[in-house]
Amino acid sequence: MDDRVNLQEFYNGLDIMFEKKNSLETKRYLESWLNAAEEKNDLSGMTAVANELGGLCRAAGELDRARELYKNVLNNLERMGLSSTEHYATALINTGDVHINAREYPQALQLFLQAEQILLDCGLGGDYRMAALCNNISAIYRELGEYAKAEQALDTAFRIIKGLPQFKGELATTYVNLAELQIRQNKLEMAKESLFAALKIYEENTGGKDVHYSAANASLGEVFYCEKNYLLAEKYYAKALELIERDFGKTPYYELIARNLQRVRENLQQPR
Repeated sequence: MDDRVNLQEFYNGLDIMFEKKNSLETKRYLESWLNAAEEKNDLSGMTAVANELGGLCRAAGELDRARELYKNVLNNLERMGLSSTEHYATALINTGDVHINAREYPQALQLFLQAEQILLDCGLGGDYRMAALCNNISAIYRELGEYAKAEQALDTAFRIIKGLPQFKGELATTYVNLAELQIRQNKLEMAKESLFAALKIYEENTGGKDVHYSAANASLGEVFYCEKNYLLAEKYYAKALELIERDFGKTPYYELIARNLQRVRENLQQPR
């Protein structure tokens, strides 16, 4: 009797699920595979499936479930003797992302710095994952109001990712993070330049299919709202809302952008 799940079959099926853009159906698929891996006590299978399910739960705002799944991923990797590997660093990053969503910034930063050291020890200081990690670290420093450290982390991310032209999506994400920092500093014209650079990459290189495309549109909506250009704010918030529903469903983030859009439309209805 085979004591492992077929991960190739799992990932092939998962690709099909993602193409359907039905998050509930995808979640059922992942839960069924996780149950199968648990029944076989297949550590590698449980780790792979829990990692994917954790990402889906995080995106859907199910943060407690995501924390539980990523904790299990870390524990499984430790049991397999992989706590000094890039896989463990990736799991730390994923766990940190959940803490960011829960606004638990010190906990996230601790995990990210641990992951950063592992990647450096593995000789991956110039890897795209390090660029992504520096983006995450920058986002935390931005939320903590430590803008100089946020800029420093973004400088590192840009330095790495501009040397990896095959990872255009991460370059676009770095532009979005730069724009978020510029918005906090009230550098709105600079933020628009960064966001339009990101949109160009998302539209030309992924046909608008990248799941971070929505964030760029939402940030543009925020910039134009700050400038009281409500027509353009409505345009970009509406686009962001459409993309969030397409990629993640009606999550808490969807509801937040929907409220922002409603606020913009109320301003448009005010007599001039």
